[in-house]
Amino acid sequence: MIQLHRSIAIALSLLVILIGIYTIIRTKKDYECNQKRSKLTSALCLLYHDCFVAIASYSAWFSTWPFFSSIPFYGMHLFFFTLGASIALVSIIIYIMYMFKIESTPRALGFTHDKLVTDGIFSKTRNPQSLARNIGMISLGLWGRSFHSLLLAIIWIVINHCYILIEEDYLEKIFGKIYLTYCSLTPRYCGILTLFKKTTRQKV
Repeated sequence: MIQLHRSIAIALSLLVILIGIYTIIRTKKDYECNQKRSKLTSALCLLYHDCFVAIASYSAWFSTWPFFSSIPFYGMHLFFFTLGASIALVSIIIYIMYMFKIESTPRALGFTHDKLVTDGIFSKTRNPQSLARNIGMISLGLWGRSFHSLLLAIIWIVINHCYILIEEDYLEKIFGKIYLTYCSLTPRYCGILTLFKKTTRQKV
């Protein structure tokens, strides 16, 4: 049964990774040709996100390729369960702050870029939704003590980073110098230099 779960997780992982790569290619073409992301690309993006989280959750639940398996289960599982749950809570808080500031479902889904949001959580990170999802994916692997789930989290972060780089080029074309200034003052994900930069700007 364990081997079956492992085989299912690996097969589904390869499929969803291919969907993610294809989504990035479509997004790049959409931004270059149509100046916005098509509904089909947006649908594929949502499908990729939902399927990836589902597969990572599946791997975590069945502890696919468990680590520290030689150590007594309950004590180690309780430790990583608590660690994963704590990190997941941070992810949820960041995502709630993101949804509170984005103020628009079409804007959140990437259907429109009518406004550059720079306050609230967006003053600390340019991509709070991605930061929250990245942290959440890592928490799944820790929660389930699953090497496979942690590997999926790394792949998720890499694919998501590629998508963000494409979107940044697009946002620069739309908002120009305002966006570049925002980028110079706010980290892509998180960083301790943000406060220093703002303090320096106030002194100047």
